[in-house]
Amino acid sequence: METTEEIRKKIKRLISERGLNYAQVSLALGKNIAYLQQFIKNGSPRRLGEIERHKLATILHVDEQELTDLVLPVANGAVTINPELLSIIIENVEQWLLNKKTSLNPHEKAELIRLLYMKLNTEPMETIAAKIKDYIEIYDEIKKVN
Repeated sequence: METTEEIRKKIKRLISERGLNYAQVSLALGKNIAYLQQFIKNGSPRRLGEIERHKLATILHVDEQELTDLVLPVANGAVTINPELLSIIIENVEQWLLNKKTSLNPHEKAELIRLLYMKLNTEPMETIAAKIKDYIEIYDEIKKVN
């Protein structure tokens, strides 16, 4: 998957290849004239908003997935799963259960994994491990209260 910097470079190239400029495309997105220039040159915003990304994909005639580092749902309603993220989550949940010398019923375990995946699938991979541990600790505390 491409980084946000690589995606910015791709958008810059695509705009140029189509004979467009930042101002035209920014206005077509319903934004101020400098929106795309700020996005591409200054990295602000960090990612395009969902609506802007969809419109830009239409303008540039590309698949919306090419304009983001996030995993987007597939058009037919199926969801593309990040196997690396899912593997990290499962490993951490299994290790947590082993360390606690406890278990969850299959439904609870699947629900915890699903919740962690939904919470973490937009996070950069380098921050995932620490955040998983934090979320599992929160989950553990909530389970103690209930």
